[in-house]
Amino acid sequence: MKEIYCSECGEKNKSSSIRCEYCGSTLKTDKIVKGKSINSFDDLITEENIQQLVDTPFTQDAYKSILEEIIRTGYDNFHYDVNASVLDNVYQLAEQYTHVYAKHKGNDSLGLYSANNIYLDERMPEAQKISTLIHELTHHLYYEIYEQWLMYTYKIEKNKYLEAFILFVLNRPELKTFNEYIAHTTQARYEEVGCQSYSSFIDLRKKYALDMMKLTPHFDYGRSVSDDITMIIECFISENVKQKIIQQFDMDNMPKIYEVNFDDLPRMSEKDKVESMHAVLINSMMSAFKSKDIMDYLKTFDQYFI
Repeated sequence: MKEIYCSECGEKNKSSSIRCEYCGSTLKTDKIVKGKSINSFDDLITEENIQQLVDTPFTQDAYKSILEEIIRTGYDNFHYDVNASVLDNVYQLAEQYTHVYAKHKGNDSLGLYSANNIYLDERMPEAQKISTLIHELTHHLYYEIYEQWLMYTYKIEKNKYLEAFILFVLNRPELKTFNEYIAHTTQARYEEVGCQSYSSFIDLRKKYALDMMKLTPHFDYGRSVSDDITMIIECFISENVKQKIIQQFDMDNMPKIYEVNFDDLPRMSEKDKVESMHAVLINSMMSAFKSKDIMDYLKTFDQYFI
């Protein structure tokens, strides 16, 4: 697509533009059009849909369009407020994509992402609240990428069955572990050197007894996806604001951990990355289609979505 017309003023813009060059409105690409109707897991997990997923090419251009759609969602309402604190701005950014709630008890986690909701422990220092919000927002954006792939494939609007299926997919042991790795890697870019912690990733790797020697492609994939999610966040959080977040760690006297460092790992190529995402969705849908137990388990996930 070489150009996009503004739905507000009708003027023609470059397809890469986020806002209209003439009136400033957020541009809508309208790439997702209504296709088949999916009103249950039985409508989604079918032999026909599996074949359509197999036959649909996951291209680098399609992936770029998906990332652009996600960025546009934030551009609809978010404007950085120079008169508000960095924490308040990051909070408002997260609210463009999901809902943020306070948690006041429990020592098991500082933050939690679950079914479109972020839960943040308000007892933390300000720096830790900011980086934890970024961590949990990363989870949401990662889920959103996979949901958009299904919307692209089936030409459907988002619904709870699609969202619940992706929740099921990305909570399978190996994928859940690297979901945490992606979130930690993105969060680490907004923390003072030495304060980075990969604790939940390490805990899950141990819990599922994953062999680190066999996980190299997953690290490459995780670093590459983290780059993409960081790019989305950096559309709203400037380098200057990023430095303020890092400075907050020093102001809050946050302890240095030096728990683990994955900063120098290579990135997966764009082609291999989108092919990996394609394979994850195909394999997950095939597994559900072939197993009544998995389908029954999957159907418990829709309770988390309204």
